[in-house]
Amino acid sequence: MKKRILSLLLLLTLVLTLSAAAWADTERFVFDESGYIADGDEEILEDLGATIRANTGVAVCICLTNDTPEDVRAYAADFYDSRIGDGEGIVIIHNPVSGVLAYYFIGEQLQGIGEEELTKIFEAYLSSDTYFEGAKNYMNLVYARLGSGGETIPDERQLDRVADLAGVLSDEQLRELNALADEISETYRCDVAVAFVPSLEGKYIEAYADDFYDYKGYGYGPDKDGILLLVSVGDREFGETTYGYGVTAFTDYGMQHYLEPRFTPYLGENEWAGGAEQFIRDAGVLLKQARDGQPYDRHDDPRPAPTVEKKSAAERAPLAAVISAIIGFFSGGIPAGAMKRRMKSVEKNYGAANYARGGLRLRRSDDRFLYANVSKVPVPRESEHRGGGGGSSVHFSSSGHVHGGSHGKF
Repeated sequence: MKKRILSLLLLLTLVLTLSAAAWADTERFVFDESGYIADGDEEILEDLGATIRANTGVAVCICLTNDTPEDVRAYAADFYDSRIGDGEGIVIIHNPVSGVLAYYFIGEQLQGIGEEELTKIFEAYLSSDTYFEGAKNYMNLVYARLGSGGETIPDERQLDRVADLAGVLSDEQLRELNALADEISETYRCDVAVAFVPSLEGKYIEAYADDFYDYKGYGYGPDKDGILLLVSVGDREFGETTYGYGVTAFTDYGMQHYLEPRFTPYLGENEWAGGAEQFIRDAGVLLKQARDGQPYDRHDDPRPAPTVEKKSAAERAPLAAVISAIIGFFSGGIPAGAMKRRMKSVEKNYGAANYARGGLRLRRSDDRFLYANVSKVPVPRESEHRGGGGGSSVHFSSSGHVHGGSHGKF
């Protein structure tokens, strides 16, 4: 009996030793020594870092610390050498309490980055609403500078405005939904699109939706204006991504308090066509209001968006069309009309200009491209920003483009 227990203890010790060694050998890209980034968000950043490393060979890293070294430049270089390695890479060292910020990079792929590009990258980090968003923006901008794995954004849209890659819509439903999406997109000169995919392939929903929009060529006109609803059927998650005029027309408040409460009940019951139709029609409502000069946004006395009874498949059948029309008029049409008259905007956000306010002074320190700056800009600790101040919060995608958006589960 004693021998068996001893054998089990030895086996357990061996397993723990091997696990610790494997953990030590795992490459890290996020070093949050102060607990400013939530665990789930840190995993998203680690996955992004691993993707960048796999596609470019460059380590893009960040360290949040409470240390305040006398020589912050030397600290950044020593941190990179001891914690990241000798390969190509870049690291931000930031003490949010003191405001000290240092950054260090090395490698042939990064030597072409000039001071103007670095200013944009680090201002994107400092001006973000949360540490998570700031780190994600910084990592994505460096990724875009490195070529995003060689992907290019096409000049023309590669798929229909309603794309079913998950096989959940019939041919007739696809034709009808595309006709509706084309009509609304052309009327308001802004793409309104929906894509169903089988899964996110382990990726973050926001990043997946942004990349789908960019690399499938969505967007109306030269400015690529639009909104895309991406639905992952297997993961039961949705993501809305906006670009160009779509960022102005579809505010955080508009997506979260008007669009989402109306299409998600359909998705929750696997009524994919109903959810897509509701989203497309309501996007048209918000686009019309935005083109009239009043994007639907937070106001002083917020009222809930008009509610509608979710119609079942039977109610949408031809024999019930008249009944559904009457019910829809009284339960949805009249409140919707009243809500339209009340919807006011208190803030517009036409792009990312306020996310790139000038001022980082960058100086080359030595031939290893070490830079440093001191900043007193506070960054909120909350890991998620939901547009509490009105307008549209924005972020950078892996292509380096500025997107707005929202996401959730159903």
